[in-house]
Amino acid sequence: MADTDKSSKTEPPTEKRLSESRSRGQFAKAPEIGVTFTLIAGVIVILSFGISKAESLGVYTRSIFENIESFKATQEGVVDVFTNSYFTMASIVFPMLVFCFVAALLAEGLQTGFRFTPKALEPKLDKLNPVTGAKRIYGSRALATFGIDLLKFISIGVVVVLAIRYITQDPIFFAPVPIKHVGVFIYKLFIIMLLILALLMGIIAIINYLIQKRKHNQELMMTKEEVKEERRSKEVSPEVKTAQRKKALEFMSRQSLEDVPTADVVVTNPTHFAVALKYERGADLAPIVVAKGEQLIARQIKMIAKEHEVPMVENKSVAQTLYRFGKVGLPIPFELYHVVAEILAFVYKSHAYYFHRLKARRIVAKG
Repeated sequence: MADTDKSSKTEPPTEKRLSESRSRGQFAKAPEIGVTFTLIAGVIVILSFGISKAESLGVYTRSIFENIESFKATQEGVVDVFTNSYFTMASIVFPMLVFCFVAALLAEGLQTGFRFTPKALEPKLDKLNPVTGAKRIYGSRALATFGIDLLKFISIGVVVVLAIRYITQDPIFFAPVPIKHVGVFIYKLFIIMLLILALLMGIIAIINYLIQKRKHNQELMMTKEEVKEERRSKEVSPEVKTAQRKKALEFMSRQSLEDVPTADVVVTNPTHFAVALKYERGADLAPIVVAKGEQLIARQIKMIAKEHEVPMVENKSVAQTLYRFGKVGLPIPFELYHVVAEILAFVYKSHAYYFHRLKARRIVAKG
């Protein structure tokens, strides 16, 4: 059954699947990258501060031996020596440790995209499952881990062999040399060992990261049905889209109701549609739709128009066309110019008193 499930997962993971994986703290990571960064940081620290720190340690050690006669073999004297030694070593080692710690954090951040995932810290009961544990121990992932660990072991062996060869060829083993040369020899040997180990660990890190990346992508692969299901979950049904569009139009219509008192005429269906038009000579190129609506909004438009004595004209075809093609705040369609002009001419003659008052209100509003 598991093989069938794996074989059916032929589709690459979607962005949603990848995002969910990242939120759970699942990343393709190779621990050897952190080791490599730490080794490189160690080499940089030693090359930058190693000599000065060694000199500081030498000065402190020399001062202890030079003043050994004044050492008091009492509890206070021993505490003073250990306290001074502790702070001296801390001042030498602590900056190096901080630098290496920052390098390790940087390596982790580069692999995770510097994301903090609290879910990865949550306890999971499936980790206590013995069957799952056995799969982790004896599965393909465990075999790959064993191969990587074997490469690490071989790398350390290579470093030791090369170090021994370097040691045996140094003049320090063939002739008497000053004690200062011993320190230089150890310093060089340490740097060479770290560089070789960092190089080998870097190669292993790249190999392991590519392996982990491939396995991570395989685990996130999806079936065609899962991709379709995710796509369907994102899509909005036509019914929902229609309802959303209708609500948006109703909202716009309610917002425009306050402009109904400024209209010249309201064209009605008479019961289903109502469209309020405004035309101001010298200011408008064509009549403007100031409000429109159907059903409840239409009744509200007519109620407001009646309250403010705005003329209403019943014309079923014109009202339907204006509602369907007219847009609030814009001129009416060109095809309706003639018929709307006739309607306006009619109301101007039959409601002259209203238009005198409307004209006066517009002049006051502009002033």
